[in-house]
Amino acid sequence: MKTTLILAALFFTRTLSYACCIPSGDVTAYGNSDSLSMSGQGDAVLSINLLNFEGMLTNQSGVALSWNTMMEMNVDHFEIERSGDGMTFQDIIKVVSQMKISTNVYQLKYQATDPNPLPGLSYYRIKVIGKNGATSLSPVIQISNSNLVDGTKIYPTLVQNNMVFVESDKSLHSVRMEFFDLSGKKISETDWDTLDGRQSASVSRSGYLPTGTYLARLTANGQNVKNQLVIVQSH
Repeated sequence: MKTTLILAALFFTRTLSYACCIPSGDVTAYGNSDSLSMSGQGDAVLSINLLNFEGMLTNQSGVALSWNTMMEMNVDHFEIERSGDGMTFQDIIKVVSQMKISTNVYQLKYQATDPNPLPGLSYYRIKVIGKNGATSLSPVIQISNSNLVDGTKIYPTLVQNNMVFVESDKSLHSVRMEFFDLSGKKISETDWDTLDGRQSASVSRSGYLPTGTYLARLTANGQNVKNQLVIVQSH
């Protein structure tokens, strides 16, 4: 399996400065540098240096995320947020801070795994939650999960019996197969909790469609996986 590694090293100082957007093949790093110290109510000040925020596709079709922190103060927990478009993010993982009163470690290491990553491009960021409720966000890292797309097939392209097959060599979740005519009108849809291997789907609910070209669209976790034109040949 192809592995994609995303690396964003974040060094926070008092001066806000925007750094890098570095594409290299399937690898893209996003980063910036600023102070992640925030004043909350009373004397509870959220302070942290966040380093080496990384993401990597695993052999189990998940995304392994890791980051290091230095000089944590009044951090309650971290929330991993994920987005399919880079704009709308959703909390998917909560990681409790390792820093305790008795903790003397200067640098702390954290790990989390997204077991059901989105197909195609996805975006991750860390929301730091202070004990007083104050929050701050890390820059965003981008991961290209093209393996899910490349390993998915819709066939045959010439449909003669109202049936097509969907096959994936990866495990897709919350899967939906939809068929549209070329005016954009939806003809049918079929849903599966998990697609792992091969499934069949009917192009038309009624079992009959005029001869012509139609669009098959496959999505997983609400994200587009594959679009394909099919030709229906009626009898």
